[in-house]
Amino acid sequence: MDERELSFVALKVRTESSTAERKTAGFILLPEITTIILLFLEARDVCSLSSCSKVLHGICNSDYVWRELYRRRWPQQFISSMELLEALESCRDDVIHGTQSSGCTSFPSLHSQGWKAQYITSHMEMASKISDLLAFSYTWRMRNYLAVSQFLYVVKCLTSMKLTFEDVCSVLFSTKQSVIANLIGLQYSIIILGLENKDVKEAVVSRGLAEREVCLNWLTRRKNLDPLHVEQRCYLTTSIGKIAMDKEVLEFLKWGITTDFYDLLIGTLPDQGMKQTT
Repeated sequence: MDERELSFVALKVRTESSTAERKTAGFILLPEITTIILLFLEARDVCSLSSCSKVLHGICNSDYVWRELYRRRWPQQFISSMELLEALESCRDDVIHGTQSSGCTSFPSLHSQGWKAQYITSHMEMASKISDLLAFSYTWRMRNYLAVSQFLYVVKCLTSMKLTFEDVCSVLFSTKQSVIANLIGLQYSIIILGLENKDVKEAVVSRGLAEREVCLNWLTRRKNLDPLHVEQRCYLTTSIGKIAMDKEVLEFLKWGITTDFYDLLIGTLPDQGMKQTT
């Protein structure tokens, strides 16, 4: 959002803010300044802030705030929605001026309940799609382990869904999801979206996921050619927070199979007595 757009939003909020709201005791920041600050927050933080006071409740639920939150999270859908809105407005104007059939008025009023309602609807739809995909992938698990090929398949499906980082944070970076789901979101964010490791780790830490543990096990080909010990199964138990900063493990998960190792499994619970390797 550039400076001109921020000024436009501030002007709209200032225009619609009542005099009483502006003079509320103890409220220091002007509504338009508060709105600009809100646009740098996540939707969940805006919702939390709305419960602090009546004035903040009004500003946090402003249609302009949620319009920008929607545009930031789903830019392509936003463009499509705005194009449809413009088409409907043009159609309505034609009807008013008698240049088009009144049958055009049968079109539904898009966002009739506001951008916040549309945001919630889109979020629920996206969360449902991701949940269905995760539920399908979990049917492949054996003893709490998921093969890396299946793991990468889910990441590929998320790529086709064009998830944004906010989608990942809102749905996959949650303690309500499995550790594997958290790891899928981490892998997608760094490898597919190309985000900085530190930024992803910050999101992981802020959502209480950093200490959640993942167990990896794989077969490796031994350097010596002893016919009785050609293969060796290795195990590594680590945390989501550590993986976020470990480029070697991320590449390990990205490729899944190389000339040196194969049969990589990703588990949510480490088996007892496993030998850990680094």
